[in-house]
Amino acid sequence: MCMATSLFGTRPRCVLVLSTGGGGDVATASMLAEALRREGVDAVVAASLWERFVRDPNPGPVPLGSLAGAEPLAEGDAARLLPGCTAFRGGYVFEPAACRAASLLRSLPVYAVDVWGGELAIRRAVEEIAAVHGCEALLDVDVGGDVLANGHEEELWSPLGDSLGLAAAANSSLPAVLAVHSLGADGELSEEQLLGKIAVLARRGGYRWIRGLDPRDVELLDEILGAIETEASRIPLLATRGLYGSIAIRGGTRRVRVSIYQAATVFLDAAVAYLDTPPARAVTGTASLEEARRRLNGLGVYTELDLEEDIHMHIVLGRLTPEKLIEIKTAGRRRLASPSKTRGPGA
Repeated sequence: MCMATSLFGTRPRCVLVLSTGGGGDVATASMLAEALRREGVDAVVAASLWERFVRDPNPGPVPLGSLAGAEPLAEGDAARLLPGCTAFRGGYVFEPAACRAASLLRSLPVYAVDVWGGELAIRRAVEEIAAVHGCEALLDVDVGGDVLANGHEEELWSPLGDSLGLAAAANSSLPAVLAVHSLGADGELSEEQLLGKIAVLARRGGYRWIRGLDPRDVELLDEILGAIETEASRIPLLATRGLYGSIAIRGGTRRVRVSIYQAATVFLDAAVAYLDTPPARAVTGTASLEEARRRLNGLGVYTELDLEEDIHMHIVLGRLTPEKLIEIKTAGRRRLASPSKTRGPGA
């Protein structure tokens, strides 16, 4: 049985592979898209352009209007990325991870989605891209598993982008599956936390499949990671080469326990996962990234947009150290945890 049939129950002609958690997640999304194509199923990648601050110090994702070498779709919520595309932001030009994927995998259609337009813009983008390519199913990809967070885990760093992607996937008109690749590889939720959450979803009928990297996946991922800078998506590759034990990532601000289990992808029913994930439910129906951030803040959730705004001046002045980064994140979480700062999700 092929992967697409295992995931969706039927063999779709085309699968749209979505990645909104961070710039580097497009590496894994592209690898899974190519695995589908090897089985004779067309695939298209759609990704956010939210780069890590070490590559793009400007807070928030790259706006579609900042791209050169991209073809906007009619509705303006997505743009097809052409080989060699770049972004101009904050006075300098750089190549987002999704642009590098488009340059490397030239036969694979790669799109950028408008995250600044909130969940509704991502949902519209998904449906328009699917209509253009005749895609009949959606695979929402997250590396590490923080997409399953409840929002208040101490180790959580980036709940906003993932929540928007899961909400858009679960509320789109397409049958949707959530792919959680390499449990704990981003140094956020632990493997034990994630296994507990997956068990809850499995009891509710949300389990679809589990798949390990095959030799062709490993070869392709190695090639992709030669072009795309990402620590989390590199963990499964290291695991297949025998790395075992705890390593530091993100400048020492996080630790990841590496084992061969990081070479696996757990596939879950997106609707079941969505209903059990408060941050994703909270951002549903938002018409801007700011509205989505406010809703999570109202639940006491500190987001990656908050963090990037809080550290921006430290980056500009060249004063951001790993210790200062953790200090700022801790202070931000504490600030939002204050009862006087907590508002309802409709605030």
